Amino acid sequence: MYSKEPPQRNQTVCSSSFLSLPLSWNQSRPIFQGWTGSSRKGGGGLVDWERESYPAYEDLLALPFLALFFPSVRFFLDRFVFERLARRCILGKGHENVDAEVQDQRKKINRFKESAWKCIYFQSAELLALFVTYDEPWFTNTRYFWVGPGEQVWPDQKIKLKLKGLYMYAAGFYTYSIFALMYWETRRSDFGLSMLHHVATAFLIIVSYIFRFARVGSIALALHDANDVFLEVGKMSKYSKCEWLASLAFILFVLSWTVLRVFYFPLWILRSTSYEVVLTLDKEKHKFEGPIYYYFFNTLLFSLLVLNIYWSVLMYRMLVKQIQSRGQLSDDVRSGLCQITCLLHLMNMLHVGTMLQIWECVHSFFQLLFASFLSIRVSDSL
Repeated sequence: MYSKEPPQRNQTVCSSSFLSLPLSWNQSRPIFQGWTGSSRKGGGGLVDWERESYPAYEDLLALPFLALFFPSVRFFLDRFVFERLARRCILGKGHENVDAEVQDQRKKINRFKESAWKCIYFQSAELLALFVTYDEPWFTNTRYFWVGPGEQVWPDQKIKLKLKGLYMYAAGFYTYSIFALMYWETRRSDFGLSMLHHVATAFLIIVSYIFRFARVGSIALALHDANDVFLEVGKMSKYSKCEWLASLAFILFVLSWTVLRVFYFPLWILRSTSYEVVLTLDKEKHKFEGPIYYYFFNTLLFSLLVLNIYWSVLMYRMLVKQIQSRGQLSDDVRSGLCQITCLLHLMNMLHVGTMLQIWECVHSFFQLLFASFLSIRVSDSL
């Protein structure tokens, strides 16, 4: 159980040194040993998802199986669901059986199926992240990223089996995505950026798991996956020429991007990883390895923040260009890492008056965000 008061700074709670983490990993049980005869309290299931253990090298053995699981599911959905849905949405009712091998139509159908697959994954990943984290104390109190249950203090913290499952699910998807980008999906001009994104994401997920940042990492995944759902819905709506749905998806995408990536991520996640963890870390016990992992992981997170801000600036600049050109933008929809490119096409469906309102909201938001940062700096200095 989590104690009401988090352990104080420099409190020693574990006899094993975190410096020996790579060697001590093998002393913990792998994820496959989570199969038991009973589940959580009072349950009779097969898996004890609440069982806690330290990260183990054997946990990563799930990645090859998931890397095969995702293409199998995608092949089934492509063959029996996405193809029919794409024909219905793009060609129209009663034209599902019409020859769609015309180059332009075939390209739209393929891209529709790619967006449908990504939408399914991001929805499932977001729901899984919420299911795993919603009843945890660190879902609402970021201090519990680093303390509890009991007297456990980062980095001497165990991980629940369900949280391990969430991490393996995400890492398996991005491992699969590397091969899918090379051999399955349509080759686009942003291929290099997309490949860099998939490799970096898989690396960040695995490293954060090894360094026992799984709690904060799960929330970061949830914050970044949510707006991708609206992005893919908007792209499918564009391919289907459903303008009202594409406009709605674009508005939700901008709002979720701004709130989750630009506001909550730095003020909630980065504040905790930069400030709160220092208050709980036993610096005498982990005076060597603690700072190394702290600075390494925070460097990656702040790099992600820089990318989010960069993409946000591009997005808001496009809003200004859309207002100035009164909707005269290209109609070529792309997908991949460069999500901002897709905004060019979704913005084509918005009237100038609507975009002016959005821009006013965005401008007001950044004024409020700047004021919030100032208030936080002042309160911290006091």
